Amino acid sequence: MPSFFQATASIGLLLTLTACGSIPTKKTAKNSETKNLTVPALPTDPVNVRAEADYQFILSEVASREGKTAQAIQHLEKVATLDPKSPVVHLRLAAEYLKSDKMKLALQHGEIAVKNDPKSIEARFVLARLYSAERMHDQAISQYNAVLGIDPKNSEAPFYIAALYADKKDFAKAEQHFNSLIKNPKNQHPEEATYYLGLMYLDQKSAKSEASAENAFKKALKIKPNYEEAMSSLVNLYLKQRNRDKALASALAYQKQHGVSDRISGTITQIYIDDGNIEKAYEQLAYIAGNSEPSMQVQMKMALILIKQQRLNQAESTLKDMVASYPTADAPRFYLAAVQEELGNHDDAIRNYMMIPATSEHFSESIIHAAYLLKGMGKINQALNVAQSGISTKAQPQIYTMYASLLDAKADYLGAVRILEQGLSKYSKNVSLLFQHALVLDRLGKKSDMIEQMKKVLSIDPDHVQSMSYLAFSLAELNQQLPEAEKLARRALELDPKDGYVMDTLGWVLFKQNKIAESIQVLEKAHQYQASAGIIAEHLADAYSMQAQPEKAKAMYTKAAELTTDKKRANQIRNKIQKLVF
Repeated sequence: MPSFFQATASIGLLLTLTACGSIPTKKTAKNSETKNLTVPALPTDPVNVRAEADYQFILSEVASREGKTAQAIQHLEKVATLDPKSPVVHLRLAAEYLKSDKMKLALQHGEIAVKNDPKSIEARFVLARLYSAERMHDQAISQYNAVLGIDPKNSEAPFYIAALYADKKDFAKAEQHFNSLIKNPKNQHPEEATYYLGLMYLDQKSAKSEASAENAFKKALKIKPNYEEAMSSLVNLYLKQRNRDKALASALAYQKQHGVSDRISGTITQIYIDDGNIEKAYEQLAYIAGNSEPSMQVQMKMALILIKQQRLNQAESTLKDMVASYPTADAPRFYLAAVQEELGNHDDAIRNYMMIPATSEHFSESIIHAAYLLKGMGKINQALNVAQSGISTKAQPQIYTMYASLLDAKADYLGAVRILEQGLSKYSKNVSLLFQHALVLDRLGKKSDMIEQMKKVLSIDPDHVQSMSYLAFSLAELNQQLPEAEKLARRALELDPKDGYVMDTLGWVLFKQNKIAESIQVLEKAHQYQASAGIIAEHLADAYSMQAQPEKAKAMYTKAAELTTDKKRANQIRNKIQKLVF
């Protein structure tokens, strides 16, 4: 093969198997002539053969750089036909087939490269790593041993051999190789072998091996005190052993001696957060920010801690600075909007929510918050426009349910049904859509359809508390299937024992079955949990009335009327007082 090919095969390319060739050629545009070149028939003259091989190799490099792996392979296969003995071409083919997830072909060309040039260390490294990727440990070890046969002083192969034995769970041989590396005076990095020996001990998962791992990490740190990976593994070992004090002390000592380390300093922060020591976590983040250029992640954590501590003005200031520094980052803007919403700066909050891009994981939630803020400001039509834009941009189930709830608030029940059915055509088993669809059907007086839909929700999610409670209450109101309604209500309360409204459902089902004494017990407890709920106070008053406790009934009816915002309904409740028998 001409020396030209040798020059293009860099060690980095061979070792990573993913890099493009290093020929200094300009990237070809999509509509360039390269794409439309007609490949001539393969020549037979030796000079022409070499020229055509060079030409095809260049085309393969251009295609590879443009991400056109299939085209790169086609060109390289032609080169391999012209010069089948070239190890470099077969290594390039191995790299391109690896990109295409065609491991069998990648291995085949790696093996050909070694066969064509048995003394090529680069080719053997490539083949060994391909074998390793396929967990063909013995074959990989054989290639690394062959490397040592060619170059006994090679510093990489012994590490890989030891690591492969560890991966094979042949810990005795792995330990032997790692110790050999540690003791080898020519090994310039004994701390690395010591560290990997520690990792091997950890993989054995026993108390004894954990002690050996701890000692190995400490030895690695003694050789190289600023060895971040060894300290990180040591700290994580202590955390695994639930020795948080030791983990924190070790990390703090390392930080004091060596300054800010993304990994160690971040671990210190996380330990404080996990322990609920938010003040210390914030102090640690402030220390990181003050001693290095703070990353967006550090600033974001600081802002979230301020939010958790309800230091909202300070959080807003921090997040505004982040938005100015990272205008395309969605998380700082989303949390800025959330803080502004909490502070009552609704116009600013809406503006920032609406700037969250559709590609963001926060998009749907942003649309929902913006729409509900507009609704709360009495701008229901603007809220509906926001909901419509959300569905047009990214039709997520939660946006459909929000849109329908806005239409529900306008008493446009048919419109709400239409939107929910659109959502269900895409997400037929989404329980939130199904549940809200059932609610709107109930608004339209379609009781049997509502019941059918609630049962469908429960067939998908048997523990959906809201559906159980609503269905049980509806059956009680209809005086239908009361034993089944009681069963549903009791199950719902079992799943959510502190929900006053679920208690009210059970109390009302019991009332409808004339189990008045038990009904009162449940409703009194429900009223304790939801003292501001007029419907629960009214139900309790009804139960007192049925048990001939007019004074209690009167007091509770009076309270229920006061809690009811609907004036017509409040008057109906007061009329019940007139019918009490004292």
